[in-house]
Amino acid sequence: MRRPMRHTAIALLTSLLALTACSSGGSSTSSTSATPNEADVVAWMDKVCGAVGGTVKAMSDEPSIDMNDPSKLKTGLSDWLGTRVAAVDKSIADLKALENGPHPKSKELVTAAEDGMGQIRTLLSDTKSKLDSSNDPTQVVAAFTEMVTKAAALETTGADVQKKFDETGLAPVAQKAANCKDLQISTSSAPTS
Repeated sequence: MRRPMRHTAIALLTSLLALTACSSGGSSTSSTSATPNEADVVAWMDKVCGAVGGTVKAMSDEPSIDMNDPSKLKTGLSDWLGTRVAAVDKSIADLKALENGPHPKSKELVTAAEDGMGQIRTLLSDTKSKLDSSNDPTQVVAAFTEMVTKAAALETTGADVQKKFDETGLAPVAQKAANCKDLQISTSSAPTS
């Protein structure tokens, strides 16, 4: 069970990294509107990455569960998922407060990140509901396995948000924000298998 949990966390972290666009590269497309103060945009981007960072941090550990006791397995996974759902909820709320940032496309970008986080939340909360309603260990494993399978689809969501960063020209700004740099380091150090 630990290996699939690690793969799920890695898939979700990969998606979150794409949400923050903290990788190098990206388009330098500029807006036709007045250019906002770069320091203000960097400070705002730092808050955006900080909002996502809470979820990244929450997803970086695995639950401490007793594999030999089916009831503790169910409870442990449910509790773990519950804390992750709460972390995603906080990230979404924090992002909502950042919609009116200093960049002309702030709302567009933050809304795309909120949508991505919402998909992660749905996956986690649906899995938690299935675990909570399961009657035997086989159903617990099936619900978790389904989550692992669906987590791979989040990479497409992450790619869509990355595209939004590129289209708005904010990827280079993210490289200057401390919280974005921290996310890049924490995610790139995650194991890949």
